Amino acid sequence: MKKLHDFQNFLAGLLDTKPVSMIISILCAVLIWFSVSVTVYQTTHVRFYQIPLTIDLTGTPAEANGLSSVSCDVEMVTVELEGNRAQIGRLTQEDLKANIITGNTDTIGEFSFEISIETDKNISFVSTISPDYATVKLDRIETRTYDVTASVPNVQATSGHAMDKNDILFEPAQIEITGPSTQLDKISRVEAYSDKSLKIDSLYSLYTSEIRLYSPEGAILDTDDLEIPNTNFQITIPVLTQKELKLTYDIFNAPSNFNLDWLKEHLQLSEDTITLASQTNTAFAELDEWPLGSVKLNDIGLTSENYFTVELGEEFINQSGFQQVRLTLNNENEELTSREFQVSDNNISVVNVPKNYDINIITKNLSVTVIGTEEDLDALSTQDIIVTVDLLNNYNITQSTSVNADATISFYGEESRIWAVGAYKVAVELTEKPTETTVAETISPTDSETTTETESGS
Repeated sequence: MKKLHDFQNFLAGLLDTKPVSMIISILCAVLIWFSVSVTVYQTTHVRFYQIPLTIDLTGTPAEANGLSSVSCDVEMVTVELEGNRAQIGRLTQEDLKANIITGNTDTIGEFSFEISIETDKNISFVSTISPDYATVKLDRIETRTYDVTASVPNVQATSGHAMDKNDILFEPAQIEITGPSTQLDKISRVEAYSDKSLKIDSLYSLYTSEIRLYSPEGAILDTDDLEIPNTNFQITIPVLTQKELKLTYDIFNAPSNFNLDWLKEHLQLSEDTITLASQTNTAFAELDEWPLGSVKLNDIGLTSENYFTVELGEEFINQSGFQQVRLTLNNENEELTSREFQVSDNNISVVNVPKNYDINIITKNLSVTVIGTEEDLDALSTQDIIVTVDLLNNYNITQSTSVNADATISFYGEESRIWAVGAYKVAVELTEKPTETTVAETISPTDSETTTETESGS
């Protein structure tokens, strides 16, 4: 009993000290404030950070129209809740869900949707959300098949060889890509790309898994929202033998005394050479020139243009790209000019006249345009111009006794540097010669018998 009495005296003395009295006063004040707050101030505010935003289209018109969420500019939100102190105090961050409200939206596009806060607890509250709206892109997710091309920009052929990029082989040749329809619509070309650098002189194969997508304008497209399978492409590159050849041509219908070499010095091709390639290593073993064809001498005028079409066999590939070559007369120094000459029928001759026919030249005068230097044309007279009409195998005389025949123009002299330009016709009349008959052919059998009887009677 004495010990208990001593302890009570000790507590009484301790409570009478100033520090202990202050602590007890503070505790009492806290308890009083808490009691008043609970009974008088029942509403409070609570803030939660980093709540994930979810996009659930289940049961919405967007889902019914086959739409999916492609992208959203908000991932987390901050929420401040206001409600009953006792109820809100029981909530944790895991109890809250941030969702978007899509409403009746059912079309493809980019939309700004309101964000809402929900909880599966039976608690009422008022929320303030930051941010309170999210930009969401809705689209249909599709899978499409695209043809694949190959690109190896840093692979080059060695000297004397060429790569035909149109014949590059790659496997697989198609690929399936899954993603938003609007983004798939932008894909114009799918390319298997390799940046490997090397020089090759024979068939070569390489592998790559890099895919590049291009728009119709040639821009590289973003692939972030697309699902592209990881495919290892095999690219096989054929190598061709290549050679640059000189382009040549022939001139026909020229008189035998005409200086063709001199004329060719005044003629100019739009392309002097052509580069051809072949899969055959020996294709160019004895080939240094490529003939374009022929042109008529009389088709070469001062301002005329003649065209050759580049024709290749199946063995060759045109690496130069052009399909036509233009031939023109190079007369920059105006060394050559043209002049008209009137040729009479005395200078017109007809050869290879059909048998049993006589001819009569109807054309009495022919205007001929001659090209040459001023000096050569000054020295030329109409008597030096020869007009020749060749009737060999050209006309059906049994159906027509007059023809408008083609004529060629030539000139007297050992060597000629002048020529006639244009096409010329000469009208020729043909008359069949009378058929010769013998006397015996003109006597009939009856006449012959009568003569015999008369001779017998006498």
